[in-house]
Amino acid sequence: METRLDKDGFEKYGGDLPFKNKLIVKKPKAGGGLALLWRKDVNLDVINYTDNHILAKVVEDDGVVWFLIGFYGWPEARDKKKSWALLSHLRSFVNGPWCCIGDFNAILHSSEKQSVYSPPYSQLDEFRTALEVCQLADLGFHGNKFTWTNRRQGEAHTKQRLDRAVANTDWVEKFPASSVTHLFSHASDHLPILLKTLKDRSKQGWGVGSFKFEESWLLWDDCGEVVAEAWTKGGTGGSSLEDTMDKIRISGAELHAWGSSKTRPETEEIKRLQKKIGGVE
Repeated sequence: METRLDKDGFEKYGGDLPFKNKLIVKKPKAGGGLALLWRKDVNLDVINYTDNHILAKVVEDDGVVWFLIGFYGWPEARDKKKSWALLSHLRSFVNGPWCCIGDFNAILHSSEKQSVYSPPYSQLDEFRTALEVCQLADLGFHGNKFTWTNRRQGEAHTKQRLDRAVANTDWVEKFPASSVTHLFSHASDHLPILLKTLKDRSKQGWGVGSFKFEESWLLWDDCGEVVAEAWTKGGTGGSSLEDTMDKIRISGAELHAWGSSKTRPETEEIKRLQKKIGGVE
């Protein structure tokens, strides 16, 4: 994650967080930095880091090994090539499944920017090329379409999807039921993004218990789109009762993942913790 807190700041404002292991990358008197926090029961080793990335190796309980990169792209247009050079360089340290998540400070498509000003199309092409070279693909998302706003009024107002998670084919095959959700933020101009790594789609969503559709979800403009997309993911295309039940199960899981950032109790806890450690983005 991006943060404005140093190690002492995390100890002061985030001491009750359930992540006792941490790495804070922050220059003295610098405005922002990077932080990686993980629980004691997570088998994770940091391989290397810079001001713009943290690379770690993760070993699952079943022995599966994969690599995680927390990434921060250069914000200035003149420095964008540094981001893609770093991403390409990091590829040389990984072997097998890997996932990269963070603020890339770049967009892939013109639809990922809302502004009266046109996006820099050459930069879009460079970002796409960088992902292709690294054999990484966008993992998609649930929730708000944009993850950043400049908070300005009128024609100067701009929103963009600068934050995302990308992964290679090996990682997607290991975690086929994973999902990315754009959460809410009270203090930052960026929305936090939550990546759930799941191997079994049947475990996606709510766990034990029945699925409950929240009536408040109907108030969100993208609810219908989420339902329509989720319905196409289940079944085998037949008309049997088994296919219908499979579609309902998968649609419920997709809706639950999408709606979790809006209505689930865990979201309220996330908001509380965000307020507590205010400087974290």
